[in-house]
Amino acid sequence: MHVAAIPDPCHNPPHVVFRNNIMSTFNIVEAAQKLGVPRLVNISSEHVPGFFSSPGCDPWGSVREAGVAGLPVFAPVDESHPIAPQNPYALSKVFGEQLCDAAVRRAGAALTAISIRPSWCQDRRNAERNLGPFIRDAGLNNDGLWSYIAIPDLADAIVLAATKPLPALAGRHEVVYIAAADNIGSRNFAAAMARHNPSVALRPLPRPDCSGLNCAKARALLGWAPKLTWRNYVDENGTLLPLAEG
Repeated sequence: MHVAAIPDPCHNPPHVVFRNNIMSTFNIVEAAQKLGVPRLVNISSEHVPGFFSSPGCDPWGSVREAGVAGLPVFAPVDESHPIAPQNPYALSKVFGEQLCDAAVRRAGAALTAISIRPSWCQDRRNAERNLGPFIRDAGLNNDGLWSYIAIPDLADAIVLAATKPLPALAGRHEVVYIAAADNIGSRNFAAAMARHNPSVALRPLPRPDCSGLNCAKARALLGWAPKLTWRNYVDENGTLLPLAEG
């Protein structure tokens, strides 16, 4: 399970982010293939398609246009969305997925690879700071289409990706998104998109307050389903909940 990386394009020079992330993934993938590891789980990113990243934090200077950068062509986004990485972090994750493609082609049925693209990761340490503003102000826009994932649910997905018997996937590399079922603040997704991102085409919504990421493939492939929401960490005002006794 390869999780380590510089996790964003903001706090290191672009070449450092790219070099660290691509070389670490190369080393892991090469080792897995050469040592006969039967299952490789690679943590990729929701940034891969070219959006879900703040333009103010982007050293390449993204433009918010649907289908170019900053905004997707359609939502909720699934694995079929076109890829156009817009920063060195996203590009390193694209190449990481391509390294997994190459490894399974070389190893054949001896190796199965699954790349997970997690949404914005939250737990008690950061939920109030990150999610609170969007819960308190329903009119606030969000580059991630108000998507997030509780870290324990992501951990469950990683374990399933590593351990679930998947004989039909031998010799294949699959990519899946992982996100909570609802969005931050459980806002009406269609109304929020019409207000902030009217150029993005809406696909059928699984529920009115759905995430901006469609995780149907992870459900079908891994049997994964999210158990937690933002309400497990913060209240309706975005304030951190006290720990339950015991």
